Amino acid sequence: MSQPPKKRKLDSVPIGAITGIVSPILFFIGYYFVRYHKMPFGAYLRYLTTGSILIPIFSLCVYPNLLVFFSFIWTDRDKSSRGVVLTTILITIVVGILKSLGK
Repeated sequence: MSQPPKKRKLDSVPIGAITGIVSPILFFIGYYFVRYHKMPFGAYLRYLTTGSILIPIFSLCVYPNLLVFFSFIWTDRDKSSRGVVLTTILITIVVGILKSLGK
């Protein structure tokens, strides 16, 4: 008699989606601390929105999701990897819309 597949911890689409959202946010904050740490955070946000740098930074913030995605794949957490892909696609759509609006 075959046994059902063992359910892995943290293997769900919502966990992957949350991780896929948190990872770019942490990268955005980390980018601030590495690159613009002498500037107050509010001034940093104003600088990004007025200097047409915001969209390229958002585009860069999605890259850490590759590491998260592959770590879920390598640990056989396929449902969580789907959540990461879902949020990455949504972020890409938002960036595309912002680029088309010229902001």
